[in-house]
Amino acid sequence: MMERVLMNVNQLVNRVSAAAADRRLRGILLAGLALLLQSCGGNYQAPLDDQSAVLERTAPQIYSTTGPSSVGGVADSAPVSSSGSPAGTSTADAVAPARAIAAGVRVQPADGVNVNVANDSGGIRRTSIARQPLGGSAPAQPQEPASASAPLGTPSAGVAPANASPAPSPAPLTGQSHIVARGDTLYSIAWQYSLDYRALALANNLQAPYTIYPDQRLSLNIGSVSSNALQGVPAIPAAPAGTAAVASGQRPAAAEASRRTGNVPSRVVEDIAWQWPVEGRVLRTFSGSAATTSRGIDIGARLGDPVYAAADGDVVYSGRGIQGQGDLIIIRHSARHLSAYSHNSSMLVSEGARIRAGDKIAEVGTDGRGSELLHFEVRVDGAPVDPARYLPSR
Repeated sequence: MMERVLMNVNQLVNRVSAAAADRRLRGILLAGLALLLQSCGGNYQAPLDDQSAVLERTAPQIYSTTGPSSVGGVADSAPVSSSGSPAGTSTADAVAPARAIAAGVRVQPADGVNVNVANDSGGIRRTSIARQPLGGSAPAQPQEPASASAPLGTPSAGVAPANASPAPSPAPLTGQSHIVARGDTLYSIAWQYSLDYRALALANNLQAPYTIYPDQRLSLNIGSVSSNALQGVPAIPAAPAGTAAVASGQRPAAAEASRRTGNVPSRVVEDIAWQWPVEGRVLRTFSGSAATTSRGIDIGARLGDPVYAAADGDVVYSGRGIQGQGDLIIIRHSARHLSAYSHNSSMLVSEGARIRAGDKIAEVGTDGRGSELLHFEVRVDGAPVDPARYLPSR
């Protein structure tokens, strides 16, 4: 193109020279031509079409987390030709490394903004953006980049989906330990978790007189206690946490004075004579799948009706320290047998009292739903059993 311009100018000069031999005019034209060449000669570039065969561009720097460099480091890249391939390689040869780099790209955002991008198929997707609140002083917490092997749509570690429900809080240690509360006894704790009170004492290396204290942690893991060891445990007194052993053998006068009279049906099972604790019909039968604190039967009665001891024994718990049971009384009939009476409106006996079958121990109350009833349970070696196996037929 430059040669074409020079040729046209020379032709013009020759024509002017031939038409007018004025040397002064010719000098002016030559001076103008020199100025024109000086102004465009330093900045002249050929069209891109003419440069494509020889032009090489330098590839941009890529921030990568998949290579040997640390996070935020710069991945090595070779010059790339206008076709997208590194110089000296074909397009097909460049596809694999290009995808390998793109799969671990971390975009370097502005301050206060974190953006993670990656997938396993060579594309780029945004998984999360954490933006610092306006006026906040704490820097935004960085998010971990998504794994290159994670499938599309899978959130990266530490990033919850928009419709995800909150993680549940951790389960309490009810399966491994119990923190003793004031008023607890070994019997009430064992009854709450369906454990043998003797095994509970042995598992925690308790010695006579088996005193426990508020805020003491008791292990509930009794798996290492053998049945032979249970045979050697003496009678454990009813001792509320933090108190000395309660003297037993005293029969409450109120319980004796209000005892059941007449011909009362009874049934002897496992050397114990059992009778019904209250007059009424069964509203709910025993179910082994019920909650651990309500494995028994519900007997319908009227508010204030007398509750009688189902068999001879010692009162080992009298209180309302177990949630959902209201005023609760537990009686030990032998080393292996316990009975429990829940939802009383009043209680006439306390820990350590010696009672006989048919003694009045409480009065009927209401459960959490307002129903007038007595909830009655029988435990053998700590395990709930069907009271119908022990109570006489009607």
